[in-house]
Amino acid sequence: MTELVSSSANSFGGSLDADGFTTTIPPFAPVSGSAPPAYDDTSRRASFDHTYDLTPAEDNTLSLTMQATDMVNTAKSPGIGVDEIGASGAADLGSASFVLADTPGPMLPLSILGLSVEATGIHSGSDSSFVFGPNEGFLSGDASFHSLTVSGALVGGDTLTFSGNAAPDTVLYKSSTVTITLDDQTLVHPPAASGGIIGPGIITDAIDIQFNHAKFAGQTITGDFDIGQSSASYALMPPHA
Repeated sequence: MTELVSSSANSFGGSLDADGFTTTIPPFAPVSGSAPPAYDDTSRRASFDHTYDLTPAEDNTLSLTMQATDMVNTAKSPGIGVDEIGASGAADLGSASFVLADTPGPMLPLSILGLSVEATGIHSGSDSSFVFGPNEGFLSGDASFHSLTVSGALVGGDTLTFSGNAAPDTVLYKSSTVTITLDDQTLVHPPAASGGIIGPGIITDAIDIQFNHAKFAGQTITGDFDIGQSSASYALMPPHA
């Protein structure tokens, strides 16, 4: 059997539904690869700044402003070594800002803050490896921050902070409608594909923001948004596949 590994990374992305209007933000600056042979895919972006109108047909405007700087995404593998093959994905951002706000109308220009997530020095990493002798695979993930501040009405008006290395699946805030998780790690076990490819993987989000019918400014928000996402996997594939 031929052992394969793969990895990927992107800076941010997600999908939000607000009162029936769905806004999808594709993964930004994605990179990916699989080995063998060796690969090294890197994307560098200096900045991103965009405001999305989440409720375009309504009088009041629910908006998402996403900003980020100094983004570096890397997916790489050295290929087959003496007794193993491995791959890694990493997403690094100098800073990121996720701001969900509501502007009542042109006569009331002041916005109401729903959720603000401000972070610097964001890192997400995922690694996979497969050792030939014992035929064992390994997966790991990690995430860290220089600084992180979360505030707004959707977290009860509180101000939450964090810095340093986050333990896997650190829940910074949780209610019945909003969950913010640091170093969110998801293990995936895909079924055998048509070619016989099987094997697990890991997806690591530095910050995962989930909305479950959250009420804000008279509107309902459902969806998921990730900042700093990486992934890695290994697989076994029969020679004929």
